[in-house]
Amino acid sequence: PLYFYSTTSTTMMKTTVALLLLLVGVTSGFMVQPSSITNNKPSSTTVLGIGPLAKLANRDDYEEKVNNLMKIKGYSREKAEMEYDAYLDNPTNYALTKGEEYYKELGYKSLMEGVVGEADKRGEGDEVRQRLEDFKKQSQLKATGVLVVALSALVYFKLQFDVTNPMTPHYF
Repeated sequence: PLYFYSTTSTTMMKTTVALLLLLVGVTSGFMVQPSSITNNKPSSTTVLGIGPLAKLANRDDYEEKVNNLMKIKGYSREKAEMEYDAYLDNPTNYALTKGEEYYKELGYKSLMEGVVGEADKRGEGDEVRQRLEDFKKQSQLKATGVLVVALSALVYFKLQFDVTNPMTPHYF
């Protein structure tokens, strides 16, 4: 019996830890990271440092892209590398940052205001507003689901294990 409780508790502990690790992995996508969107400057490095890796992995392609940016946009080599590194590091944030810069140049206060404003000019404002509202609802539903799973896992953990001695089963 002591061996049975110990094995069961260990298995339950491993299962709980695995679920919590999975939960952390899933929820990391919802966490706000300091990004170029908040400071309006492209980030040239990330934790992975993909831009510098691209220089090593495919030097010719990297050089071609940087040279094209210098030629088309008139950037210095340093600025072109910074821009392309920012794109490689996080294409989504890069696109959002560039979109926000574009709409601010047109006189809008934010990316979303610019998207809706330009859609209004084309007569598609209501459709765009509806898509944005649907996206917001879906995102809130996903976030709520993640929170419910996290809280359920914590309640399960609390009910199954004595916090002072995790190897002791907790009975009601």
